[in-house]
Amino acid sequence: MVAILAHGENAFRLVNGAGQDVGWVRSRAIGFGGFRTNEAACAAAVDGARVLASCLKREFGVAHLELSDRPRTRIVRDGADEWIVDGRVRLARLLRDMGGGRNAELAIEFLLPPYATDGVAISAAQIVYGVVGPGLTGSLDLRVVDTTPHDAA
Repeated sequence: MVAILAHGENAFRLVNGAGQDVGWVRSRAIGFGGFRTNEAACAAAVDGARVLASCLKREFGVAHLELSDRPRTRIVRDGADEWIVDGRVRLARLLRDMGGGRNAELAIEFLLPPYATDGVAISAAQIVYGVVGPGLTGSLDLRVVDTTPHDAA
């Protein structure tokens, strides 16, 4: 279970049952932090993208992403950003050094389509947390999360 708490204008933080910050929702983006390895982040991106696509299809009747039955994820750099991709499909943005220092962790951020409302984002965050939450190994410091808006294009 994850609690959704206000964290500024059009922003929310996701808090797990132990009271740790584990993610965020802001302006058509849902993020989760606390992954120790690239592999863990990639696996969570695949699982989260599948559940998110299903959630958005139920809500809007449109497939948000077309995912492969056997994903082959890799990390690619696009300008200043890194993305976890399956083929040519961006699954999630990869954020590094989410705690700084030796205990640095990774985070992933899913971008929602422009027609998704805050209500849909909050609902989707709860559903996606159900599949990515077990892979989180640490608490997220939301002060170090990059809140710069990024386009999904």
